[in-house]
Amino acid sequence: MKNFKISDYTFVSSKPSQEEEVIDYGVRMVGAPLEWKETMGEGIRVGIIDTGVCTSHPDLKSRIADGACFSGPSGIEDFNGHGTHVAGIVAAERNGKGVVGVAPKAELYIAKAFDKNGKTDYNAIEKSVLWLANCGVDVINMSFSSGFTSARYATLMRLAHRKGITMICAAGNEGLNGSDTIGYPASFDETIAVSAVDINKNIADFSSRGSAAEISAAGIDIYSTYLNGGYALLSGTSMATPIITGAVALLQAKGALRYNRRLTPDEIRLLLNIYTEDLSGFGRDDRYGYGLFSFGRISGSDYVDAERASRAVRERSGLSRAMAELVVAMLIN
Repeated sequence: MKNFKISDYTFVSSKPSQEEEVIDYGVRMVGAPLEWKETMGEGIRVGIIDTGVCTSHPDLKSRIADGACFSGPSGIEDFNGHGTHVAGIVAAERNGKGVVGVAPKAELYIAKAFDKNGKTDYNAIEKSVLWLANCGVDVINMSFSSGFTSARYATLMRLAHRKGITMICAAGNEGLNGSDTIGYPASFDETIAVSAVDINKNIADFSSRGSAAEISAAGIDIYSTYLNGGYALLSGTSMATPIITGAVALLQAKGALRYNRRLTPDEIRLLLNIYTEDLSGFGRDDRYGYGLFSFGRISGSDYVDAERASRAVRERSGLSRAMAELVVAMLIN
């Protein structure tokens, strides 16, 4: 039974090549270029559960570390386009042409769980998560949504979380269908649900709403890699999600460089949530979550001082003072 589908997205346009290097506005909005002098995500393993990837794409072929197919006999090759677009947003490399991802030196582990129509079942999802956990990934991107949940599914998410994997999930594109439309896996406590905004930081009409909404990123007219070595503009929470996944890769790389260790999923969550721009004006809400994360806010005029930030981390998380100060130091030094 096909219980799962990639989050419905809007195809805007495509082109067969891109000779001049482009850094999409979504990558700029999250402030990724500000981090690239220190790290581009080197050594960080990013899992992507999707429709596969265009393995010959010039912006991606050097970034693919491994792959496994859990949907049909066709290997990890992408016949849909969604997975290739997501992969490029995360880690399309800087090679002087094409597009650049948020973490252009991260290592991609591709779990092909969805068929060419973007559908799959729970077993393929479970096998994908377990395979990626065995690969030792730091973060998993899940740009798919379903109303399906079960005790077994919840246990799988807890297992991945205990293994130190941060799971970034699309909130879904059901915003026009009601006020409580965020599905799974985004609604699990162990995952981080991503909403979509436009270039002016306004919530996308299609972005699902609900109490699980946690963080926002650009998700309208996002330009990234596509089938047959081409490029495309797509819109959806599926596109916002890998922006945050790429940001997590950069944060993990900074943790490795500065502290010689992997950050826990809870530490990553705090870093994402504390350093957001409140887009609702009233704190966390059902549309934006805590707001828009951006590395650019770290040195901006609205930056809060270290003690206030440390106190906020402690109050929100219950972490010790030393651990809270470590989390804050990650972003201010």
